[in-house]
Formats: sequence, structure tokens, C-alpha cells
Amino acid sequence: MKTLFLGSVVERSGKTMITLGLAMNHPGKVGYYKPFRERLISQGDRVIDQDAYLMRKVLKLNRSEEDLAPLFYDVSDPVTMNDVLGGFDKVRCNCDAMFVEGTREVTTGYLNDLSGMAIAQALKADMVLVSTAQPRDLDKIGMFNQLLKSYNVTFKGVILNQAEDDWMEKLLIKKGINVLGSIPPIKQLKHFTVGEIKEVLDADIVVAEDRLNREVERVMVGAMSPETALSVMRRYAKKAVITGGDRSDIQMAALSTDTSCLVLTGGFYPVGTVVSKAYESGVPILVTRKDTLEAAEKIEHLIARIDPDHGDRLELIKDVVKEHVDTDALFK
Repeated sequence: MKTLFLGSVVERSGKTMITLGLAMNHPGKVGYYKPFRERLISQGDRVIDQDAYLMRKVLKLNRSEEDLAPLFYDVSDPVTMNDVLGGFDKVRCNCDAMFVEGTREVTTGYLNDLSGMAIAQALKADMVLVSTAQPRDLDKIGMFNQLLKSYNVTFKGVILNQAEDDWMEKLLIKKGINVLGSIPPIKQLKHFTVGEIKEVLDADIVVAEDRLNREVERVMVGAMSPETALSVMRRYAKKAVITGGDRSDIQMAALSTDTSCLVLTGGFYPVGTVVSKAYESGVPILVTRKDTLEAAEKIEHLIARIDPDHGDRLELIKDVVKEHVDTDALFK
């Protein structure tokens, strides 16, 4: 059985997407393990890791999310490497490949010998690094390339995500770093839904509860004059407009343009004319107690979630990874 450890050079690198795409493209039976839970979601009375939930559903694994992602990392009171290995042994299957997904950054746990590099070494796994294709990431990739030489780990190479062109790939290869793939930006995977905004803000729905699956491509803060707001809002479609619950002028301006949802902050509910207009337009209104700045920050950091029921996204991920990553170099 081959074990691949996927570690993230930087946060929000697309590691989970690439792990899923690789697993879906593997020709044999695969398993999955994520030592540390991070992004948590509620399922009834359970709080589970979102990535473990995704992998269990899509890959049809017969293990619970609690088994697939069993541990938490606490720098002041860490678990042991034996705990990590015990979790792996519990979910390892009679399969051709095990995909082990690291934390948001491969260095997490370094102080307590629980980093991605240390775990890959303990599992005798080959290491793959995933990074966004940004100039600021180049030095980190080079640093990890050197750091991995102090571990008994086979470093297979790096997969670049959201690569606009091939200059970074060429530079890394010139520096002796193997590039397994270079994935271009995928517009469809950068969007999220109104329902995801509702969840992250713990917001109430005032109208159009049946439209929570509407996609959001842009986030705008309405903190300007109505005339200016209308001029700007007309330029962009499928947007979420965040504004104070008492700014009915901005709300009406947004509803006269292509808007996916209104997010009203401060716990203020809209006036009747706004509710009527939103109902006619089929635009959801969300009300949150958070202030405008906090709401905007939370939405801006909202990662477009891959849902197990999003069949079109799953097929897109599978196809993109197959086309842009050298899976033969990883699997054979």
C-alpha cells in the first residue's frame, strides 16, 4: 500500500481540493486520514471535521468522521505521535493508496515533533506539498525543500494551485524542485452560496429562504451615498451587499441591480418596503448581529466549500486534477 501525505505550504492553498481530486483519479481502492480536525461543522449533535465529512461521502468510506479526523492539536498540551499513528492504523484499509491530509500549514506541530514532515516520516509516506502560485510563496517552497532533507521522507514534489502562467513552475524546476502539476484558477470553485454566508454569520433569514443556493461571486460593502452605490453596484452581478440594517436607501439600490443577497448588520431588520422589493425580486435578506466590518471579514475569508452533493463541482475537480497533475508520477 502506498501512502501519500499532502502538506500545505500556506493557508488556503487548495490542499483539500487537490487531495480529493487525486483520490478520485486513483485507479485503485483508496483510503483517507486527517490526523487533526480543523474546519468544524455540525451534523445533528455531532461536531465533525468538514474535510473528513467530504471525503467520507465522496469516496464512500466506511469509517466515521471521528475516526477519519480523530485529534486536535494543542501546542501547550499536545497529543503524541503514537496517538497519530494509532488513528492511522484504525482507518487504514486493505487498499492501494492512503491519502493523508495535513493541517492548514505543514509546520503546525513543529515545536512538538508533530509537523507534517514528522508525521510523513513516521507513516513512511511520500510527501507532496501544495501551494498557491504566488511570488511570496516561492521562498517558502524552497525552504521546505531544504527542510525535508533532514527527514527520512521521499519528497515527490510540489503542486501549484491557481497558477496564472508557468513562470513559477519553470523557476522552481530550475532550482531543482520537482513540480508535479500547475493548476490554473478555476472560477467556478471560487464562488460560494448565500447559504454558506448565512451559516458563517449565524444569520436569520427574512425573505427568500428557498433561494439560499444562489451563487455569490463578489462581496460589496454599502457604506456610501445611494447615488454612488447604485453606480458601483450596476457594474457587478451575483454580489452580496453588506450594509447596516438601518440603511434602507442602500438596500433599495442593491435590490434594483443583480444582487444575490442582502446582508444587514447590527441586528436591525429591514423596513416593509425593502422586504416587499426583496420578495418580488427573489433576493434573500440575511440579518446578523455582527457589525459591518466583522461580517465583511468573515465573508471575505469564507472558503468556497465543496459539498458532497455538488456533483458538477466534483466532476470539475476530478477533470482539472487529471489534466494538470502528473498522477502517473504519484501513483506508479
